[in-house]
Amino acid sequence: MAESLKALIIIITISLGVFVYARVAFAEIADGRTIGRWRNLFLAVTLSAFLIPNFWLVLFAVGLIAVTLGSAEKNKPALYLLLLFALPVADAIVPGFGGIQNFLALFPFNILAIVILWPMLFAPQENRSVHRVGSLADYFFIAYSLLMMALAFRDTTITDGFRQSTAYILTAFGPYLVFSRVNWTKERLRTTTLAFVLPLLILSVVAVVEVVLSWHPYKSAVDNWDIFQRARYTFRTGFLRAYASVFDPIAFGLFLAAAIPMMLALISSSKRKLLAIGGLGALGVGLLATFSRGPWVGAALAVVAFVFTSDKPLKNLTRLGLVGTAGFLALSVSPIGDQIIGLLPFVGDSSTSSIDYRQQLMDIGWSVAMETKWFGSEDFMMHPAMQQLIQGQGIIDIVNSYLRVTLESGLVGLSLFVGVSFFSALTAYRAIGAARAIDPEIAIYSQAWLAALASVMLVIATTSSVVAQVSEVHWLLCGMCVGIARSIAAVRLKPQAPAPEEIPAAPTPARPAPASPSISAQKLPPHLRQYADKGK
Repeated sequence: MAESLKALIIIITISLGVFVYARVAFAEIADGRTIGRWRNLFLAVTLSAFLIPNFWLVLFAVGLIAVTLGSAEKNKPALYLLLLFALPVADAIVPGFGGIQNFLALFPFNILAIVILWPMLFAPQENRSVHRVGSLADYFFIAYSLLMMALAFRDTTITDGFRQSTAYILTAFGPYLVFSRVNWTKERLRTTTLAFVLPLLILSVVAVVEVVLSWHPYKSAVDNWDIFQRARYTFRTGFLRAYASVFDPIAFGLFLAAAIPMMLALISSSKRKLLAIGGLGALGVGLLATFSRGPWVGAALAVVAFVFTSDKPLKNLTRLGLVGTAGFLALSVSPIGDQIIGLLPFVGDSSTSSIDYRQQLMDIGWSVAMETKWFGSEDFMMHPAMQQLIQGQGIIDIVNSYLRVTLESGLVGLSLFVGVSFFSALTAYRAIGAARAIDPEIAIYSQAWLAALASVMLVIATTSSVVAQVSEVHWLLCGMCVGIARSIAAVRLKPQAPAPEEIPAAPTPARPAPASPSISAQKLPPHLRQYADKGK
């Protein structure tokens, strides 16, 4: 209990500090009342996680807090993002009903999707007039979803099929369908981006505490829930790998990599840019604290993608190269510079055991997948070749989302899965130019969300999409890219109010010619007297 209170005090203190920072640094994006409301929501959820000793009561409390305290929040997607990382990742099996045993494993973020996003699924689509924008991404998502729900009933019981399909629906439907159908005005874009970044700023500071103290504070909350937890302590080059509330260092790094281009967009909107840049530094330190190479590369790709889609890509890429060189030199002379550089891909000299495992996984996994190449297999884990991949923990860790999709649903599933991401990104990319013509700030946020999706598409090749909130973030990024493009198209197609017709000025009445003065005939010479007074 003492350790739990210690963890709670540390997290609450960090959270309060970050919200105070946000109130000052991003006052132009969210007013004080909004930041205060977000602070109360985040702290209430955190307190429930550490003070309620029962997992099911925690889930109930989280749903109640989101519905009641969040009722004043008009931007519901922002509310979902604000609380997505507020609780540690853990799950328990719903007992079942009507003779169905062990119906479903529920996570805290599943409850958030149910109470925040699902009601929005039944609301009218805000950009219905431009639903054809991003339609290919929609078609691929629908096709992939139908395939996954159909394969859920393959070689298993009906009960298990419903269990698997329900888990997929909870994971994918809310994030993609809601975020792709919201009308993303500039104000919504700004506040939603801030809502995604703020919790990760908090967790970045928590990550530093984890590395310094070699201790995971959020684990104390799960210990009180009396449920099975998969949290573990892993070290690299002598340092604890941080993951805050997310459970897995690579997944945590993936979220931070996605947040970095969003922070760049927030900096562009802030008047206190030096203060806002401090937030970017915090995300970078948190990313380093994961000691995860894949997310580091993903963050680099995110920054390059953000700069490449700017209005002056060549000039900005040159600047980025100079900044990157300076950063590398600064890192090399820092106290932990040697350790960090030793971990870098291609230039580091640290242990390559994880890289070797991934190569072996790809070789064996791909050959197994090709045995059932069209629609995959339900029991691929039991294949004799896959048994060679069992690690010391007694598990086969499929740390490649694309390979896992291929093993589960074959090349058909892989094509549909990649198609959703590709066409979502392509839709957003095509919309950036139009956004820049409407409002350059909207274009910057479009660049940020597209860059975040690009980084996630890369990093999920180094981790499993079933870990933590990786699937949710992937699907909502796809939906967000489509939704932004639709919102931009709706603005372009919106009929402009006709200019008021000019009312012609009333003609100026002609003035009568002044009458010629009459002259008395007596005053004229005798030969002109006959013309006198004829003008009268």
